Amino acid sequence: MKLVEKIYPHDHKTNFKTRYIKYRAGRLKHQYWLWNRKSKEKKLIDEYDALILKNCQPGKTAFFCSSGYYLNDIYDNIDSIEMHSVVEEFYPGAITVTRRDNLAEKIPHKFDNFAVVNNRGDHWVTVDGLTEHLIHYCRILNPGARIFYSFRDTQIQYNRLVVDQEKYFLSWASGLKDIGLTLVWSDIQFKKKEKDGNGNYDELENPDTTNGNLKFWFTYKGDLWNIR
Repeated sequence: MKLVEKIYPHDHKTNFKTRYIKYRAGRLKHQYWLWNRKSKEKKLIDEYDALILKNCQPGKTAFFCSSGYYLNDIYDNIDSIEMHSVVEEFYPGAITVTRRDNLAEKIPHKFDNFAVVNNRGDHWVTVDGLTEHLIHYCRILNPGARIFYSFRDTQIQYNRLVVDQEKYFLSWASGLKDIGLTLVWSDIQFKKKEKDGNGNYDELENPDTTNGNLKFWFTYKGDLWNIR
């Protein structure tokens, strides 16, 4: 085994192919866009994305760093906001914003529905870091907007050995009223060490690697709604 002693960023290739592969490798939903491009008659949609759209209200809708561009083949008027400039090279309709704190500056309008589905860029922080992300997102929301937020617990920094995990994240989500968010619905699932019908253990990292095993829906300075 040879250890990597130093990385030279300026030696990395910056051509489209290299940047696309880096982007593609970590975005499972991008595969839906590739599939849907091959068929005009049949379009595929992720079950959780379909549930989000079913619960959207009339108004402007955006998916942030969630490969939302694939949904435009099925639904009209969905803005896809991405933080990787390579996206607008293969999908010119995408809105590129490199930093969250520039969202309000770069986007001239506000949204009534806003989805962040297991965005890798939101990971590797504490719950306080997640709150900071949400504060930036709220700056481009209309009062009464619905925000659909999900992520994987395995990539959030917290001590799993000393806390009740479900209570920990539910307490966090319920305590966001000071930034204008009221929890409407949640789905919290953690991997359990249980054998299947064949006597084998599930080898997946968590119950929903694609969309995140922790899902929270909020209303921003608005009323609760009946989940469909």
